[in-house]
Amino acid sequence: MHKRDNREWINKLWNARLKFGNWIAGVMIFSLVIAAYYDWFFAIQLLTVYFFAGIAAAGFLYTMQGERVEELDDTEYKPKTKRFLYLIDYRRHPFNISFILFILIVISFLLSKELGIPLNLEVGGNARRVASLPSITFHMSGLMLLSTFIYIINNGDIFGIRKAEQNEMKVMLVHFMEIITCGAALFIWILTVVGALI
Repeated sequence: MHKRDNREWINKLWNARLKFGNWIAGVMIFSLVIAAYYDWFFAIQLLTVYFFAGIAAAGFLYTMQGERVEELDDTEYKPKTKRFLYLIDYRRHPFNISFILFILIVISFLLSKELGIPLNLEVGGNARRVASLPSITFHMSGLMLLSTFIYIINNGDIFGIRKAEQNEMKVMLVHFMEIITCGAALFIWILTVVGALI
């Protein structure tokens, strides 16, 4: 018996993403303007939620759209490079760089409370940095979702979307975003820990 594949619906939604994206962006901007009029700090928090939801939704659609079997990876790598890429290939395992860094940050929070070492988390609105550690960790969790979607769809069905063999491009997109987000999170985390210890 042929199973219905909701990927057809996802593909239609993906192809119309600009139309829906413009409409959603308009609603978001309007709500942010209204929120900022009453409470600027609430508007910043709402923007953070929108950013996370945007990564999660766009990541889900991007991962699930396409063909059941995409073009095979044909890039040749040296043995050491190939082994390294295997370790960070989110099609083969659910553990990712974002998750590891997230765990390190959470452990540092717990240890700081246990040892009585206050961490400067920059939540007072007078931040010296571009992003605070809590906010960038929140954004990083969106990347964890994206890599989880890649793992799930390569290993099973989800929401009526059938298992699909995907090529390396989607994994490389996650790595590119990790370089930016996780790099910034790691830098801020190191500064926060060093500042607390000093």
